[in-house]
Amino acid sequence: MVGHLFRCLWFLSLMATVKMAFEEKYTIVSKGSYNLSCDASPDQLRTGIHWRLDGVPITKNAHSNELSLEVTDRPDAGNYSCHANNTAELLKHYYILIDVGREPDKILTQENGNYITCHAERFGGIFTCSWKMREKAVFSASYHREGWNGHSKDCVLTPCKTSDCTFQASCTDQSFSPYAEELRQITFNVEAATTKRYEKHTKHFYIRDILKPAAPKKLTTISENLKLKIDWQYPDSWNSPHSYFPLMSQVSIELTSRNGKRKKYTKTKDSPAKVLIPCRNETGVPHQLKHHQNINCFTESSNVEISVNKKSHKSYRICVRVKELFFNSTWSEPTCINHQTMAIKWFEELT
Repeated sequence: MVGHLFRCLWFLSLMATVKMAFEEKYTIVSKGSYNLSCDASPDQLRTGIHWRLDGVPITKNAHSNELSLEVTDRPDAGNYSCHANNTAELLKHYYILIDVGREPDKILTQENGNYITCHAERFGGIFTCSWKMREKAVFSASYHREGWNGHSKDCVLTPCKTSDCTFQASCTDQSFSPYAEELRQITFNVEAATTKRYEKHTKHFYIRDILKPAAPKKLTTISENLKLKIDWQYPDSWNSPHSYFPLMSQVSIELTSRNGKRKKYTKTKDSPAKVLIPCRNETGVPHQLKHHQNINCFTESSNVEISVNKKSHKSYRICVRVKELFFNSTWSEPTCINHQTMAIKWFEELT
């Protein structure tokens, strides 16, 4: 019980002073040999000094003004301090962390080849980066643009609150105008420290590369005159005017049962289930569903019409998601609603 309490207090003390580590006041080392100097005065050397590691007295070479240290693994890292024998006064200390470097046993977790994932809901303004950790650690996050003369800017950290322990950093970039060409990359840095180890990860990107708009809003459907009309709006967080910052929209219409569950449907040779096609063909005529087949189409507008017929009562799940039109950005999360045909039955066999 006492040992567990000591470890908890020890990690809390690291969290309280970790800012010092990220300001290079910790001693970050690779595995190897090092000499630590106590810088004791002649009077202190006459009365005697001793070294401690994490508060525990060291027995080997512990009474010399210099301590020879061989760092090979985690037990060799920690808080080295030298003290006067007669007063126990702290004369000097070094907080040594082992740089994980290229070792496979990282503090952060790698997913799909990346330790850090970043996205922005718009050009300029705020972007966020996230990562997962393999062991308990504290973090610092900052960024700068290439060519800056000033210091890096700190980002605001949101501690992990989920079972998979995902940390997030929100960064405010006010140096870039969304109306200008983005010429300089952003360099984003994450530093991680445990009681024994340290690592740093860097990610380079343009805002245009990490765009992921918020989901579209106000998705509505109306059935009239053998037409299904679908309307939606750009997310509030997206840049305006929308004519200058256009989004591409993907519209998906999928047959479901009346309780909202998806149904299996028949694929045809000329129209595979997941092919993304324009929502209007070359002559401007809306596309139509064939028997028991879903639609996946794209449009640059914020509404589409789908032709229908009079046949049986059907239920459909309709989803819309958006992405930046000109760059290879990420699709937003979809906004979905369930639509059930009413008085005039439609959507069964369309040409």
